[in-house]
Amino acid sequence: MQLAVADLAFHQRLGRLMEKLGEPGFWPALARLLADVITFDTWVVLLFQPEQAPHILADHAANLAAADLFADYRAQLYRIDPFYVFSQQQPAGGLYRLDDVAPDSFRDTAYFHQYFSRNVGADELQFLLPIPGQGVLSLSLGSRRRFTDVEIGACQLFSPWLLPLMGKAIRLDAYLTEQLRHNPAERQLRLEDALRQRGEPHLTEREVQVALLVLAGHSTKAVARELGISLDTAKVHRRNLYAKLGVSNQAGLFLLFSAPSAASAD
Repeated sequence: MQLAVADLAFHQRLGRLMEKLGEPGFWPALARLLADVITFDTWVVLLFQPEQAPHILADHAANLAAADLFADYRAQLYRIDPFYVFSQQQPAGGLYRLDDVAPDSFRDTAYFHQYFSRNVGADELQFLLPIPGQGVLSLSLGSRRRFTDVEIGACQLFSPWLLPLMGKAIRLDAYLTEQLRHNPAERQLRLEDALRQRGEPHLTEREVQVALLVLAGHSTKAVARELGISLDTAKVHRRNLYAKLGVSNQAGLFLLFSAPSAASAD
């Protein structure tokens, strides 16, 4: 196999990019590498999660809008963003174009004219990568014009190495890991998942509710009051979930799930 000088230069830049994994400059360096092959005006890296405003991990310093570009988006507009909606449908990892995921009349909507066309452009490509337990990672490229077939083809050619590299980058993102660990909603979801997975046989939804209240410090009487059930019923649920989780008392339950690694191990 013969390599052209341009190919060698590209692989040298790719090597330098990999050296930046886990560093703040990784995403801008990746954007610069892609800019040598495809023309785009904006870029942003997001983490889409169910029923939560997307996390903005990195973005182009010269995005088309002002500094508060993502304020309205994260407040509520993300819910009607075609890529966010698509990300909630458990897509396979890959490259997707706006026309692939948007409704037929998307370009006629007020959202497109008043927000999308001003802040993203006329077209958008996103590399989407599902991250188990976290959501869907997105590298978005926006353009004031339609992307050409050649540009889309180049991005598709990059996907086999680019998507795994994105996954590696997010696993090494210490800031995101810390942010998710301290996110109450995220921690709640992780605890619920851990409870469901550890129970043998699996906990019922009511038992999960009781366990979460106990973990929050509620007494059996308080659990009964919070759930609107009798004290005897609350005692039964508590006794059953203890048996399924292999603990014998409240202290054992807290020990099982209060360690920092417990919420993330499952």
